[in-house]
Amino acid sequence: MRLDERLSLAYDLYETCALAADIGTDHGYLPLALLSGGKCERMILTDVSPDALNNARGHFALSGLEDRADLRLGDGLTPLTEECGMISVLGMGGKTIRDILLRGRDRIRGARLLLSAHTDLPEVRSAVAELGYHLTKEEPCRAAGRYYLIMKAEPGAESLTEEEIRRGKRVTESESPALAGYLAHRLKAEEAQLRGLRAAPRAEPSALARAEADAAFYRSALKAAEGRRAGKTGQKD
Repeated sequence: MRLDERLSLAYDLYETCALAADIGTDHGYLPLALLSGGKCERMILTDVSPDALNNARGHFALSGLEDRADLRLGDGLTPLTEECGMISVLGMGGKTIRDILLRGRDRIRGARLLLSAHTDLPEVRSAVAELGYHLTKEEPCRAAGRYYLIMKAEPGAESLTEEEIRRGKRVTESESPALAGYLAHRLKAEEAQLRGLRAAPRAEPSALARAEADAAFYRSALKAAEGRRAGKTGQKD
């Protein structure tokens, strides 16, 4: 089994622990890799879909690791009864992840979090802050022609500005080779939104100003990222 770029990044960001949980595990590929690679001694896999759990169960049966995997049917963090070292919630919409975290906050019990949303990233960042957690990493990658951002969070409150919730406070700290591409992708989206607002007959001045500021931010961040990448290339030469 070979993980794609998104799950490979998630694997790399996982910390070694005795017990971890993967919420909405689907096929179970990430937990299977974490157990076989020795990053986790045991894992809890949860999903709301019986078919998904049966699919994951079949993969574990073939691997011979089924005695180290506890597959539980349930919604969000509800099936968790033990204290975990890490909890991953990947591959859902940002609003869904926010809801899972806040509804199940009493089940988190200080675990480090690994989060990746397909949409609505600000919803995830605001939920992390509401939990009294802070983001330590926001790492981009590209898989199957699409850009993703994987966030790592741990206990400890941190205040975020409105701009940091929208754009991410840690994104530009990433050393990922996918950073420039991710920033270019975000810039393209912001410029498209800005064109739409400028063409609108009654655009809200505050929305227009926000879009202009966000486009300027991504333009500047992209230039800096490309400069760092060019500098590294020059050093290799």
